[in-house]
Amino acid sequence: MTAQQAGALPGRLPLIGIYPAAYRASHGEEIAAVFAESVEGADRRTVLREWVTLAAHAARLRTRLSSGDPAGRALAGAAPFLLAGGAALAFVQLVMTFFVADTRFELMGLHTTAATAVGAVQAAPWVLALLGAGLGHWGAARLLVLVGVLARIGAAVGYAVHPAGVLFLSLHQLPLWLLLGVPLLIAPPDGVDQRVRARVGTVVAAAVIALPMSALVLAWPWRDLEDYSEVIFPRSTQMLLDASSAWPAVVMATAFFVHFAARRPDRPRAVGVALAALPWAVMLPAPYYLALPRDLADLGRNLAVVVGLLAVAAALAAFGRTLAASRKPEPVEPA
Repeated sequence: MTAQQAGALPGRLPLIGIYPAAYRASHGEEIAAVFAESVEGADRRTVLREWVTLAAHAARLRTRLSSGDPAGRALAGAAPFLLAGGAALAFVQLVMTFFVADTRFELMGLHTTAATAVGAVQAAPWVLALLGAGLGHWGAARLLVLVGVLARIGAAVGYAVHPAGVLFLSLHQLPLWLLLGVPLLIAPPDGVDQRVRARVGTVVAAAVIALPMSALVLAWPWRDLEDYSEVIFPRSTQMLLDASSAWPAVVMATAFFVHFAARRPDRPRAVGVALAALPWAVMLPAPYYLALPRDLADLGRNLAVVVGLLAVAAALAAFGRTLAASRKPEPVEPA
C-alpha cells in the first residue's frame, strides 16, 4: 500500500465516523497521517490490524471508555483482576481435567483423551494469558483471553449440536466466563497498569485464589464425579464448603481494600477492582466448583455476600486513612 492510498483510506472507512465529531474535527488530519505512516509499505494483514486498532480507539472515545474517561479507567483497573480470577478458575479446571475422573465421557461415547483435550483448549488460554500479562505483554494476554472466550462459546454451540462431542465439566459456566472476559476485552489497553508491581499483584492474586481451590480438588477423597453428586455431608462440613465457595470474592475484596486504602487512592481504578469481584456472585460450590446458583434467590444471596465484603473493605480502608490522617503531626510554626 502506498502512502497516498493509506492516507486517503481513513476518510473512506465507515468506522471513522465512530469518532466523536469534535474529536474528528480537531484530530482528523493527524489520525490520517499516523495511519498512513503505520501502514506505509505494509501488507494487507498489517493494514487490517491497524484499521481494527483505529476503530477500537474510536469506539472507546465514542462510548467514553477510553483511558482518559472515568469509566474507561475503572475498566482498566478491573481488567487485571478479571484476568487473575479467570486464570485461577481455569487452572483449577485444568487440574480437574487431568486428575479427576469423569466416567460420563465414556458413557456418552467420548474418549477420555478427547475430553481432556477439549477441556484443556478452553482453560489453557486463560493461564497463558496470565503468564503473558505477568511478563508485560498485555496485548498478547488480551488475544489469549479472546481465544479462551471464543473456545467456550464454540463448545456451547457444539454441545447444542452434538452433546457427546464437546462435553466439558464447566460448559454451563459460560455466563461467568463472559462476565470475566468481555469487560477485560473492552478495557482500554493503554490504561492498564503495566508496572512491575501491578503485574506481580495480578499473578499473586491468581495464585492466592487457585492454590487453595486446587489443593481441595486434589485432596478430596471422592475422585470420580459420579460419586460427588450423591454424597451427603455433615452439616458442619457442608457449611465449610459453602463458605469456601466465596474465596475468590474474598481475595478480590482484599485487593479492593489494598487499592482503596492507599494514601491517595485512584478512585476509578479502585472501583474497577471492586467491579472485578462482582462476577463471583456466581459462586461455584466446592470441592469441584461445577454448579451454578440454582435460582435467583441463591444468586441474590451470593451478590449480597460479595457487596457486603466490598462494603467492609471500603469501610476499613476509609477508617485506616482517617486514622493515619489524625496521627499526622501538625506543622510547627516558627517562633
